[in-house]
Amino acid sequence: MRVVRDVEELAVEKLKEKFPGKSSSWIRRALRRFENGSVRQVAENAWVVRGDPRLGDRYPNYVVRLRDGRYQCSCFETGWGLRRRGEVCTHIAAVILHREYSRLMQPIYAAVISMECEGDYYIEVLDKGVKAIRRVRALSSDLTKPRYRVTYVITSNEPRTVRIRYACGDETGETEVALSKVMRFVIELMKD
Repeated sequence: MRVVRDVEELAVEKLKEKFPGKSSSWIRRALRRFENGSVRQVAENAWVVRGDPRLGDRYPNYVVRLRDGRYQCSCFETGWGLRRRGEVCTHIAAVILHREYSRLMQPIYAAVISMECEGDYYIEVLDKGVKAIRRVRALSSDLTKPRYRVTYVITSNEPRTVRIRYACGDETGETEVALSKVMRFVIELMKD
């Protein structure tokens, strides 16, 4: 299914951003663990990762925990543990992929406001507890009459109607916008 693949690719990109120096082999091994469905959450901050002999695992399962903002893996207690501890093992990377993928698949509430403005533009969200992502694209390079396409994505973790104040060229106003339920990955894709 194409959506699942897109979300997976986005999760992999986020993993690469967190670990920019990691090799493509490390990414592939983490992705293989994730795609095989070997990650299972067993508690709020604990996961079991099924071992894979093809990836060099000698044990049937590995336990990854998140403590004080740091991941720890039971592979740290094995023969190669000191090296893995210093380099972040692919068991942990698979858990990070699993968590990011799960986060991206969760619903969020959002609205998109798009305006084409001649001259200045402005938008203000009058409600607290919402986020606004802004993208601006110049439609002309005329310094005396600039034109812009302005897109705002307003998000919240809960359904709501938000009030906004705006200015677009000579037009100003205040309006309400209802946020609709969408999957979080859609909003993440719009950020890029």
